[in-house]
Amino acid sequence: MKSVTRWLVAAVFAAGALPLAQADQIFQTNPGATNPLTGDLVSGMADFNLNGSTLTLTLTNTLAGIQSAGQLLTDVFFTLSAPGTPTLTGQTADLITLASLGGPKGASISSNLGSQTLNWGFGAATVNTLNGFELCVICQGGITSSATPTEGILGPVSTDGNYDNANTSLTNGSHSPFINDSATFTLSNVPAGATVTNVIFSFGTTPGGNVSAPEPTSLTILGVALLAIAGLRRKRA
Repeated sequence: MKSVTRWLVAAVFAAGALPLAQADQIFQTNPGATNPLTGDLVSGMADFNLNGSTLTLTLTNTLAGIQSAGQLLTDVFFTLSAPGTPTLTGQTADLITLASLGGPKGASISSNLGSQTLNWGFGAATVNTLNGFELCVICQGGITSSATPTEGILGPVSTDGNYDNANTSLTNGSHSPFINDSATFTLSNVPAGATVTNVIFSFGTTPGGNVSAPEPTSLTILGVALLAIAGLRRKRA
């Protein structure tokens, strides 16, 4: 029994020694968060994965059945624990357009344009007195995007496959095409071993719809510990 206990503790210790290259940092808005400019409910998630000097960011709107353009995820700001000058080298997502179902019936997906290269802006920026980096289609820290005001991120559809309560701000074509659920961005020249902090999401089509995300719980140690427990169960079997 003692040997099994030492093996499990050693596995957890090894997890703590893993470099950040093996870990995701996942930031999410708090439940019930709202766009401070419109009062609309919003929900977003940013998954940062650093592998050497390449940072892959998956940015997702997690609010199902959004109703208005004020709920589009259009900006994320973050700081890094080490100085550097990252560059945006890749950005892709599935793009879709919406069509009104008429009256109060909401909207449906009218066309799926497939995976496309996006036109979001990226660069060093200052937001809420913090100096960091902004990735955006509706920008606020001095960055520009050639896609403005299109390519905001929609959340998942309602249970019937439509956006049941979508209003004309989503169906009048002024913000189309939209990103379907999530987008993937690749940043190069990121300092190896850096961690991400001070993540701020922004929603809507007016700069300033900021929602700060709490610091994430470390998933690396937990994940490897669970693998260790699974190995323990197999050994006992």
